[in-house]
Amino acid sequence: MSSSSPINENENDNGNMENNETNITENDDNGESIDKKDDNIILPYENDEEEANYLRFIMELEFIQCLSNPRYLNYLAQNRYFQDKAFVNYLVYLQYWKKPEYAKFIVYPQCLYFLDLLQEERFRQELNHSQSTDFIHEQQFYHWQYYRNNRMSIKEQELQQQQQQQQQQQQQQQQQQQQVQPPTTV
Repeated sequence: MSSSSPINENENDNGNMENNETNITENDDNGESIDKKDDNIILPYENDEEEANYLRFIMELEFIQCLSNPRYLNYLAQNRYFQDKAFVNYLVYLQYWKKPEYAKFIVYPQCLYFLDLLQEERFRQELNHSQSTDFIHEQQFYHWQYYRNNRMSIKEQELQQQQQQQQQQQQQQQQQQQQVQPPTTV
């Protein structure tokens, strides 16, 4: 199905061009062209407030995910952002991202952990030191490196426990069936 939408333009009284209608050409099942008129062009946002809310959402999402980067946190600390009360209050405000309806959009969940830590003055002070930042970065790297292996071993243990429970349940059922059945005499 191919479509094209040439716009029919006419001059208004002031000599400016204006759009009157949109023609959409589509092919039907037999390959023949069908012309349709579309007078309503759909805008991505119904009003400016909706667009502003969307942009705010995207900017806050990007910012909060940047908090998962220890080097960025070090940058903020060294440039004294954490000494600005308004910025610290903004970090408090961003706590709403921990709610499930917002957290589902986050790709790097470590940012929520760092957001919690940033609520503490001591942690914000430690971020000024590159040794602390390096340590945090290393720990984060080790977590990413070994998370899958650790997660797989946990899943294997859970699977073994489930299998053992199923075997125990089967044995109990067999014992109950043997107790219920009267002995047969020949």
